Amino acid sequence: MPLLQPFQDIFFRTLIPLLIALAFAFSAQAQVKPDLDPDIPPYQRTKDLSGPLFVAGSETMKPLTESWAATLQERYSGLKIKVESVGSEAGMAALLEGKAQIAALSRRMTQQEVVEFKREFGYEPTEVPVAVDALAVFVHKDNPIEKLSLAQLDAMFSKERRRGWPYPVNTWGDVLVLEEGWTDAPIHLYGRNSSSGTASFFKEHVLNGAALKNTMTAMAGSASVVQEVTIDRFGVGFSGIGYQTSEIRPVPLASAEGGRYVLPNFQTAMDGSYPLRRNLYLYLNKPPKIAGSSPLTEYVKFALSRQGQQIVLSHGYYPLQTTELNRLAMMWKTPLRTSTAEEPGKVPN
Repeated sequence: MPLLQPFQDIFFRTLIPLLIALAFAFSAQAQVKPDLDPDIPPYQRTKDLSGPLFVAGSETMKPLTESWAATLQERYSGLKIKVESVGSEAGMAALLEGKAQIAALSRRMTQQEVVEFKREFGYEPTEVPVAVDALAVFVHKDNPIEKLSLAQLDAMFSKERRRGWPYPVNTWGDVLVLEEGWTDAPIHLYGRNSSSGTASFFKEHVLNGAALKNTMTAMAGSASVVQEVTIDRFGVGFSGIGYQTSEIRPVPLASAEGGRYVLPNFQTAMDGSYPLRRNLYLYLNKPPKIAGSSPLTEYVKFALSRQGQQIVLSHGYYPLQTTELNRLAMMWKTPLRTSTAEEPGKVPN
């Protein structure tokens, strides 16, 4: 029997990713999604458009950036869009080096990055929020945990416990999972690697800037986090809500101990009650005096259009509010505003 173990391991390691992909595809189709607001203006095709465009950045945003690119290229045969989605930090580097015209980020640019960009190019990057995401904390579907506060989550993922939780959280019993077989079970941590904007967002908004535990398994992609939690009964991991499948579930979170525990969904992301709600962004290298149609401008216009936001919805993320989309669309009829590294979630007026 032991001789079969290597073959069993290979079989399951090959089969599980396929099942995860199928489950994610089914979940994206089966989830009840809100209707897209019909008042969101549709994309209007411009004159024949051609030329190259390089979009680099967030792995979380890969389904969006690739779908927007593919749909636009179907409309404009002369348009050649390259999308590279290995992480927000890599996208930021490509933007600062002048290699990419657009960086897709699952976090805000920092003030230091804005200063560095302006030093390099003489003007500030243009910030465009394009979708809403809820950063979910996923557990296996069999996990009986009912809720977590951000302080408990901080103590789970960081040794520093900057949110003040009084003791380390290393087993499921430490967060009051007292069912048989769970109390002494070790918590297995999964998250994103250092090239990820999702990891940066999690450290800033959950750990108050502290480092993640060395015992956390750092994954290169959000789907990989989901895969590990699916096969690890005692696992917990953070990932974008768009990667939810039927084999895992998000845990309700509260900003403060004893406060309201909130599940990530369309309503709680829109009203801001879910504590890990975030915008997804495109940052553009666009000289302020250059106007007119270009691959860069049409890519952004499409992302903000009804068709572009329908793609957001179809991949399990949430569209921007219609008033916000209309305000952003107006910015493209006048000289574009630039990023000033404001507080998270705010949109330039």
